[in-house]
Amino acid sequence: MASFSSTGLSHGVSCVVALCAFTTAPGRAMSQTQLVRLEVVRVAEQSGLLAQLLPDFEKSSGYRVQVHSSTTDVFERAQRGEADLVISHYGFEEVERFVQKGLGFWPRLLFSNQAVMLGPPDDPARIRDLTDAVEAFRRIAQAQAPYMVNNLDVLTYLTDILWEGAGRPDRTGWYIDLGLSDQAAVLAASERGAYMLWGVDPFIRFIAKHPLREEMLCVGDPIFQRTMASVVVNPETVKGVNVEGARALEQYLLSPATQARIRAFRYEGYDSAFWWPAGLQN
Repeated sequence: MASFSSTGLSHGVSCVVALCAFTTAPGRAMSQTQLVRLEVVRVAEQSGLLAQLLPDFEKSSGYRVQVHSSTTDVFERAQRGEADLVISHYGFEEVERFVQKGLGFWPRLLFSNQAVMLGPPDDPARIRDLTDAVEAFRRIAQAQAPYMVNNLDVLTYLTDILWEGAGRPDRTGWYIDLGLSDQAAVLAASERGAYMLWGVDPFIRFIAKHPLREEMLCVGDPIFQRTMASVVVNPETVKGVNVEGARALEQYLLSPATQARIRAFRYEGYDSAFWWPAGLQN
């Protein structure tokens, strides 16, 4: 759990340690009204985005933000009264259930992270720098270049959209589905010189430690973006919720200044934007 006092991707872990020491130090207990407990999907924290955004909120509002991230159901802790604000991908089924049960208020779209089309450096299908993912998929099929399915639900759904958009090309001979996902899928794609879809954040983190014969080739199509939303926990159905602090943080994230900072965020060593403001969609 962290109160972010540093910025940048490389400082995320130190921020976590720093706040843990702050919130547990004897004699420095924080009142419930000063503390905003934020539950988030892990990518929003580990990317370094929150470490860039939260210090200004804390400085200007007087609140302190305690962050807990998870790769599982982020709404479980909120239902137990352990969070004031939840940020997750809008498409999670748990968002609908949580709100319809009256446990949270209407979701507000905040920002998007994104997927990317990976491929071998020699790029036999010639998709590098295309901004049209359907055209990229069409070229892969026409070249009979190997394409590896990444069996994550959101990415198989996206693959189906690209296949439909490309005119349902015959999959024989080039379309490979080994039932693999995430790291196992990208390793298999690298071995075969295959194209595939994966999230930008996990790819950047994986290649930092594992040399791969894969590069980000097709990046710029908005279809790759996956929106995240905030849900303020309802104090009438969940006890102990700091609803004022949660709403203050939500409004800060939706402010034009913060939305502009989201657009300007970059991973260290990369010039391209991979996080996008989504407040306009509310």
